[in-house]
This record gives sequence, C-alpha cells and structure tokens, in this order.
Amino acid sequence: MTINRSLPNFETAEAIAIKALGFLSADPELMGRFLALSGLDPSDLRDIASEASFLAAILEFLLTDDSLLLTFASNHGLTPEEVITAKARLDPMSSATTGSL
Repeated sequence: MTINRSLPNFETAEAIAIKALGFLSADPELMGRFLALSGLDPSDLRDIASEASFLAAILEFLLTDDSLLLTFASNHGLTPEEVITAKARLDPMSSATTGSL
C-alpha cells in the first residue's frame, strides 16, 4: 500500500527542522545523544546547520523515538505526519524505493 502524502515546500520543511534543532538544543542530554549518534562535534553545528542533509538528520533523530516525536510535535503545534513529510522534503531519497519487494 502506498500512502500519498503531500510534501510541504522546502522552506516549511526547513522551518520545522530548525524548530527541531532548537528543541534538541534546549535539552543538553538529547543534544548530546544526537551528537554522539551523528558523530558530529558541537563546533560543527554552526557550519552545517543550514544544510538540508543535516536538517533531515535532526528530524530522523526525532522519528526514531515515538515519545520524543510526539512531544516535539505537540510543543510546536504540529502533527507527527508533518514532521515525517518535512523530513521527506529535506531528504527525498529517504522515501525512494528500488521497485523490488
């Protein structure tokens, strides 16, 4: 079954991801966990914060934890689906398929 989701425009997806970055930054433990999993150093953030792949990685991190996703979405007046589609807009290859089953 294929779900047809309308993707937000790039600017909307980027704004959601920037909110997610702020959400993570407000919690040192969460930010530390993200940095550890991504292999990034805090000093790298300023240089890559506007890159679509980094912003998609922030959203992917939220998507790996249902309670974290729900908290973020609720705190920012979003639905989990909006976070999912924002991630897909920033990283279109993440939802690509090979055509094989």
